[in-house]
Order: sequence, then structure tokens, then C-alpha cells
Amino acid sequence: MNFRDGSLRAASLIDRGARWCGAALVAAFAAMVVYVVISRYLFSSTPRWAEELPRIALVWLTFVGAISGFVRGTHFRAGLLDLVTLPALLRKVIAALAWLASVVFLAVLIRTGWTLSGITWSHQTTALSLPVGLFYISLPVCCGFALLGLILKGGRA
Repeated sequence: MNFRDGSLRAASLIDRGARWCGAALVAAFAAMVVYVVISRYLFSSTPRWAEELPRIALVWLTFVGAISGFVRGTHFRAGLLDLVTLPALLRKVIAALAWLASVVFLAVLIRTGWTLSGITWSHQTTALSLPVGLFYISLPVCCGFALLGLILKGGRA
């Protein structure tokens, strides 16, 4: 096994991990929402965490899903470039520019997310008294995995 195969395998593992984590978050989110609806309408009692916990799960779910989109190369394209009849070299140049833009974009989000997490970590949510930074830490963590997967893949879709 050469370096290229190893890096593609590592990117694939990141993608697979993100998809499994995303599936678990979808299941947890759905279970929370169903429980809240049942509690509210059948028992006339809404759990204290009814807004905060599903919201944090949804934020994390969104960014975990983005990992797979970046690693698979489907985040910024919808197959439209392949439909346009451009010379192969020009398509490769555009794909390389899109990869570079993705790398820069993710690096900026990692830095910004880390700063936001640090600023908001001492603040607490209203109902559960969780650090507000738990919402924002999803940005650098997930963008870090997406960047790693993107670099390991090396521009290959």
C-alpha cells in the first residue's frame, strides 16, 4: 500500500465516521422531538430541555454532515461542472480552484469557530446551564475533520 492509498483510506474512514455519527444524531434528534411532542400533548408537561437539547443536536448534526460533503467533494458542486462542455484541462483547473477555496474556507471557519467557542464558553444556556460554547465548538471540530479529509483526499473527488 502506498501513501496515496493510505490517505484515501483515511479520508474514507473520516467520511464513514461522520456518516455514522450523523445517523446517531438524527436518531437522537428524532427521539427527542417525538418525546417532547408526546410529553407536551399527552401529559401536558414540557421537559426543561425541550428547546436546548434538540437545538444543540441539530447544530452538531449540520456540521457533522458537512464533513461528509467536503470529503466526498459534493459540497460545492451539484454535478453541473460535468454537464458543461468545457475542455478537460479547464475543468481540472476549476476543480483545483474549488478545492483550494474549500481549504481556505475551512481554515477560516476553524479559526473563527475556535475564537467564538472561547468567547462563549463561560456563558451558560438558560434551561440546562450548559456552556454556550458547546454550540460553537462544533464549528472548529467538524471543520477540522472536513479539512483533514479534504487534504487527505488531495483534490480527488
